[in-house]
Amino acid sequence: MTTKRCETANSILGGHFSQERYGTIMDMSSIRIIILTSILLLVSCQPIDEPSTDNVNIRLIHDKVRKNVSTSSKNVDDLISDQGLKLGPLDRILPSESTLLTDGMDVTIIRVEEELQDEEIVVPFEKQVVRNDGLPVGESRLLQTGTSGLEQITYRIVKEDGNVTSKSILRRTIIKQPSDEIIMVGSQATYTIVPIEGSLAYISSGNAWIMSKSSGMRQPLTVNGMLDGRIFQLSNDSRYLLYSTKPDQQTDVKEAFNELWVINTNPTNAEPLALNAQNVLWAAWSPKDQLSIAYSTGEPRTTAPGWQAHNNLRIAVFNEIDNEVVHTTILEPSAGGSYGWYGMQFAWAPDSIHIAYAQADRIGIIDLSNPTNPVKKQLNNFSHYQTWTDWVWIPALTWSPDSKFIYTVSHGEPIGLELPEDSQIFNVSALAIDGSFEAILAERAGIWSNPVVSPTNNYDFQVAFLQANSPLQSVNSGYTLSIMEQDGSNVNAIFPTSGETALKPQNITWSPNGEQIALIHKGNLWVVDNESLISQQLTSDSQTSKPSWGK
Repeated sequence: MTTKRCETANSILGGHFSQERYGTIMDMSSIRIIILTSILLLVSCQPIDEPSTDNVNIRLIHDKVRKNVSTSSKNVDDLISDQGLKLGPLDRILPSESTLLTDGMDVTIIRVEEELQDEEIVVPFEKQVVRNDGLPVGESRLLQTGTSGLEQITYRIVKEDGNVTSKSILRRTIIKQPSDEIIMVGSQATYTIVPIEGSLAYISSGNAWIMSKSSGMRQPLTVNGMLDGRIFQLSNDSRYLLYSTKPDQQTDVKEAFNELWVINTNPTNAEPLALNAQNVLWAAWSPKDQLSIAYSTGEPRTTAPGWQAHNNLRIAVFNEIDNEVVHTTILEPSAGGSYGWYGMQFAWAPDSIHIAYAQADRIGIIDLSNPTNPVKKQLNNFSHYQTWTDWVWIPALTWSPDSKFIYTVSHGEPIGLELPEDSQIFNVSALAIDGSFEAILAERAGIWSNPVVSPTNNYDFQVAFLQANSPLQSVNSGYTLSIMEQDGSNVNAIFPTSGETALKPQNITWSPNGEQIALIHKGNLWVVDNESLISQQLTSDSQTSKPSWGK
């Protein structure tokens, strides 16, 4: 048909021009019609593209089946649709779905499955050895039987075409905590047994210990080795011990760096009571309410010093019968002024109505006469001490027995060309809480002199403090225990004797009758009589710290 149309067009055009050549006369309208008709016939002579009927042959591999497929699909995605194949959410395709199909190509569908599998494993217990000065050297005693724990491990298993390609741990859950086997071994040296007024508690190898009535009568109050040493104080009547511990293994260190506890010191195997307070930076017993505790908190930080202080103050009261703990806020969290991120130091007055506070550059008091509306009053201010590192110096605080004076360490004026914040002068001072009196009692005592007032029922008391052996380099200096009268007179260095190893910075504690002082020397607990100056070593494990003395 196409050939005939082309011949007709050619004959028309040829005839037209032939007639014209031979002089045949035609009108213009006829010529236009002939030309248009010829053009249309010539266009219809052009070849027409017809759909291709050629298919490609590919090999389709899926579900452990291989088959050859002849298809007109353009790409892999079209092929899968044309074949009516369903894909799972994790299935993989090789090559990718947008790949154009070519003859001889392999198209593979990999079926991917994911499943969770639980497995329980036994967690072996660890063995812990606790040195006990109450047992002779060479003797041992099983303090706690070890029991294994149980842990559930959840695995994430990935299978491809039914074959396991990966197995990874998704989570671990402790179903039952293991209990350490604790063996007590004797380390008792041949020290003379001395009487102890009241009870003297201390930390050894991360556990709380207590001596009552005699240095030969001692027992552990905890056995898990978890005390962190930040908070450790006997109540005034020695019935309870307040202490802080490291968080348990299930607690994320990003959530808590310690926890606050109390334990009854009288019953054997007493269970500790959690006070539901975490991240505690300071805590102390009320001087009068034996079931009341004041504390201040912070929050964990990955950077030094490891916390961000809240600069708050709270009181926790617990019930002996049902162990219920009630918390009351005295000071709301605040920035805390200069170097407030490090925190504040507090000290509860003997009258239990006032609490002294110290910051890096000031000292003041909090009046609790109206607990619902406490009054905060600043007593003095001074230049902070520039440590040039990640710790902040906060002055130590102690009260006079009548609750009218605060004994502390003051940052003195520079003696050379240094700036006030670089001054190396630190003095033991006394402040009247009514603002009428402030005096230096011991000049150049040192940054860690940490004065402590002796307990007494009258106005005649002494002040024990540590005197720096190198007062102008007191940050790294060794110290000597000294005693003075309440007005700073009659200063007397009592321990250790000249030529012996100096004391390290620490907090010392008075006996309830104000006649002896307990301290740490060479890692062991010592007692020094402030009248006779006779000293006695009470432990020998070289791992002792934090003495606390109660009635």
